[in-house]
Amino acid sequence: MQLRCRTRIPLGCPANIQSDTGSGEGVLLDLSPTGCRMRSDIGLNAGAFLAFRIDVAQKPAPPAVEVSVVHWSKSGYLGVEFLRYSQGVRERVTDLLTASSQPDSLVYPDYAVG
Repeated sequence: MQLRCRTRIPLGCPANIQSDTGSGEGVLLDLSPTGCRMRSDIGLNAGAFLAFRIDVAQKPAPPAVEVSVVHWSKSGYLGVEFLRYSQGVRERVTDLLTASSQPDSLVYPDYAVG
């Protein structure tokens, strides 16, 4: 297994997902500024492109990632790399990560999954 270069923060936020094959709901299980691991009800394979909106109470609107790519998919879980954010969203994701990380929070390095 290859160790990821960024630590991901456990999150558990709902997300609305759109891809070429359809749309559906998902849950972001952990998040970093460059990607996430999520669970979803839509079937996506490695190499699929998707866009999604993170359903958190942020103003003016929930953060959206315009273009992402699925790196791996296994039993409804996805490893996703963010390729393009909406304007200003990278900073909002960083703020979300900062707000979610607390001294008692479980923070762990994410590992690539075959």
